Amino acid sequence: MCSSKQKLALSATLLILGLAAGCTGFFVNPTLSSLAIGPQNQTITNSRTLQLTATGTFSDGSTKDLTSKVIWSSGTPTCATINSTGLLTPAATVSGVCNTTVSAAFGTITPATTTVSVSAGTPTSITLTASTTTPAPNSSVTFKALATFPNSSTQQDITSSVTWINSDTTDLTLTNGSGTGTVSASAAASTAINVAASFGGVNSNTVTLTVQ
Repeated sequence: MCSSKQKLALSATLLILGLAAGCTGFFVNPTLSSLAIGPQNQTITNSRTLQLTATGTFSDGSTKDLTSKVIWSSGTPTCATINSTGLLTPAATVSGVCNTTVSAAFGTITPATTTVSVSAGTPTSITLTASTTTPAPNSSVTFKALATFPNSSTQQDITSSVTWINSDTTDLTLTNGSGTGTVSASAAASTAINVAASFGGVNSNTVTLTVQ
């Protein structure tokens, strides 16, 4: 038989354990919820490497560097390879521009991914064209940027890798990584919008759009 004091102590102990279980699940360690890779959507030349990192977010909201613990992979090894520490190395045979999807995996968590573009070097020229130079309000314009690289006479499509130079971001929406722009529905007739593409410090010719 338990004495009154023993019963009281047992009740108090059970109460504390109950509160602990309710608040923290008996202090179970937080579990990994998601992974993220950084930096995202980089463009590099084949003369340099790129260090990527993997960050894990846990069930309690905390984060941790998991760069050396995840399994790294490159979707296109002929473009670039990546080692166990997240160091991406372009292939020596790259000509023009190539893209590879890099992923970081850990257990059953959905792998984190990013796209890395590798160029053969600084282009000698970039030619920019547009599907139309007389767009209507609330319409789309498709741009294409073709680059010529040293030791190659074949132009390479680098549209998804360029940085857009847009003189009127109010009347034309252009997003890096996409070659399609949207003209604002409120763009006034005769509005002129100048667009150019930049890659590796080289700018293309300027295309002028005139809203109709």
